[in-house]
Amino acid sequence: MEKEIKGVEIDSKTKELINKWQQQAESLKKKHPKWNAAKIQKEMKDRIIRQAKEAVPTKSAKAYIEGVNAHLKEVEDSRNRAINGIMVYMGKTSPEAVAMALFELDCGCIRACAVSEEGAPMGEMIMVSGKPVEKGYECSVCREDGGADAERCFRKAIIWPGEESELPSEEFRLAIGKKVFGDDYSMDDI
Repeated sequence: MEKEIKGVEIDSKTKELINKWQQQAESLKKKHPKWNAAKIQKEMKDRIIRQAKEAVPTKSAKAYIEGVNAHLKEVEDSRNRAINGIMVYMGKTSPEAVAMALFELDCGCIRACAVSEEGAPMGEMIMVSGKPVEKGYECSVCREDGGADAERCFRKAIIWPGEESELPSEEFRLAIGKKVFGDDYSMDDI
């Protein structure tokens, strides 16, 4: 049984490959329970793109994969612009902050708060919408739960301003991360 999706023919071989990717993603989650979601997501994205290029060599499939890659790059660029904008804003509103706690939600919204040298929150928790703003709020999903549902947070990190050579010591960064996120925080999350 074959069907056409956005110009790509999905046959039984491709369906098997998709099932294989889903199993690989589940296996990675079990194998690396302390990994943050971003690392698993990147590894799976790279694996899926590589295997799709090998398994579906038709011209329409290659064009589709290029479109998916372009969209993923656009999403990542948008995320990076949002984080840079948050850093600039927090640098102005909380200049004594040493870092920023970042919470990325599954709806695409980002919550962030400046962090003091003691690991305490400073100033306001701000949100940057990952979706078109609806009625003055971030998105319909966040409107329902205020963006505070821990189950929807797929990535937590401490973002440090400046270049890598300007970063505080690894011990200090780890200590701040543990104060903000708890004892299970690791340098992999930074």
